Amino acid sequence: MNRTAALVVLLIVIGACAPAGQPPAQETAPTSTAVPAPETTATPPVETATTQAPTTTTTPETFSYAVVAEERSRRLAVIDPSAPCEDDDGACLLTPVLSIDLPHRPHNLAAAGSVVYATHTTAGTVSRVDVATEEILTVAVGVEPHDIEYDPVRNVLYLTDEEGRSLLTLDPANLEVLSQVDLPGRAHNLAISGSAVWVTLIGDNRLARVSGEGMELFPTGGTPHDLIVDTQGEIWFSNWSSDDLDIFHSDTGETVQAPIEVVQPHHFALDPDGAVWVSNNGGSSVVRLTGAGTTEVVVGPVPHHIGFVGETLIVAVSGAGEAVLVRDGEVVGRVALSEGLHGVAIVELSAALEG
Repeated sequence: MNRTAALVVLLIVIGACAPAGQPPAQETAPTSTAVPAPETTATPPVETATTQAPTTTTTPETFSYAVVAEERSRRLAVIDPSAPCEDDDGACLLTPVLSIDLPHRPHNLAAAGSVVYATHTTAGTVSRVDVATEEILTVAVGVEPHDIEYDPVRNVLYLTDEEGRSLLTLDPANLEVLSQVDLPGRAHNLAISGSAVWVTLIGDNRLARVSGEGMELFPTGGTPHDLIVDTQGEIWFSNWSSDDLDIFHSDTGETVQAPIEVVQPHHFALDPDGAVWVSNNGGSSVVRLTGAGTTEVVVGPVPHHIGFVGETLIVAVSGAGEAVLVRDGEVVGRVALSEGLHGVAIVELSAALEG
């Protein structure tokens, strides 16, 4: 037997000696379980992270509009403060970009995204109006619904039922009543502060604080009408048929008079800097109050609710039937509407309205 033949025979014998069901040794080596760890835990390449970053930081563009309640005309006027306008001695003359008719007179307003909520005090109803689609849902709620505010943290609406003497919590999608807290007086206006809702009671010198199902009363020495919570957590309130504007310190229970001269102050708003503004109903003006002093802007007779679109203040001037735009301490625009204006709310839309 030559050397080549002997080698072939030897390999055949070795293969035959391998355990049954297992391949020869030289075929098992490549399937070793020693897989290098870096291949399973490796960090993605740098270029992957950089290509994904723009999609996580991009925010959709929104378009802000002011909505004013034309109470006597039973409609909502939608205003674009940035729209082109006709100049009239320094003040733009604007027209509503949209008017939406309602089944009843709108009084106070609240907004959540593109939706406006309007109370109809004399009809005992509340309307949900989507400004983007003009869809309207009107539901009977309470006895005399007055003020309404949206809480984005809990995704609920709070509503004061004046004649029903209660604070209601509503589902913003269908206006279903989720809960009710009875109050010892006629519930008028409200303000949200953290987990609590503060309510003014007509003819009562106390503020009611509702948290969950519990209710507490705090004497103020005044006759609270409307109220707002500032950036420091202090509660500002106007008084019924009075020239007083007061600040209630909830931590001490002390009420102090604000250092401002007003004639029947009514409704409030906070500007982008956190300063308090109030409509000076009997003085035909709006007033800004800071630690450095006050700024007063004459807007016309009987100003009611106010609200900010960016740095522009929108004032519902009821006696003149105008929505007045104020910026940098002066009137910069006017929108002719109808007498009897009341509530103001600001909506955010994902697409611009075509006016």
